[in-house]
Amino acid sequence: MIIVLEGFDQAGKKTQSKLLVNLLKTKKKKCTIFSFPDYATPLGKEIKHYLSGKRKFPAQVIHCLLAANRWEKSKEIIDALSKNYVVIMNRYYQSNLVYGTANGLDLKWLENLDKGLPKEDLVIVLDVNPSDSFSRKRLKRDKFEKDKVFAQKITGAYRRLAKKYGWHVVNASRSRDHVHQSIAQIVLKYMD
Repeated sequence: MIIVLEGFDQAGKKTQSKLLVNLLKTKKKKCTIFSFPDYATPLGKEIKHYLSGKRKFPAQVIHCLLAANRWEKSKEIIDALSKNYVVIMNRYYQSNLVYGTANGLDLKWLENLDKGLPKEDLVIVLDVNPSDSFSRKRLKRDKFEKDKVFAQKITGAYRRLAKKYGWHVVNASRSRDHVHQSIAQIVLKYMD
């Protein structure tokens, strides 16, 4: 089973991924977390350089790199699934759809970049107002995190694509515990 946690930067994806693993372990589920982009891989290093402003790429190239970064990890994902792990994704290809369309790229083109990767069972979008995101992290923001106009585009794209694809949306501007309770309710209902 693959559960994807999505959302704008500083929405709480990393924290909620860990809380979800802890919850599922109490239910005797084996779990693992994958976070994307994975900066430890060769392509991940290029992505990090781009996000920090050290490299420049056209929108098509960076979105191809982001997809390729997921392909770099696909064997590990498949291996975890074959061992009956619940795979928690801190971002997956849905981020590419959101950020890519916000960058003016064609949705079908973006979908094709990840065609063939293991499919998710459940997508939960942590919906946070950009102002909350900016207040949670004021320094060392990357290329996407610094642009307040782009942040509004991303938030709108997440909401629009959540409707289109049937993703669950959780208000992530609330307390960590309230957000976790909402995620737990969605996940446990799905697993029943």
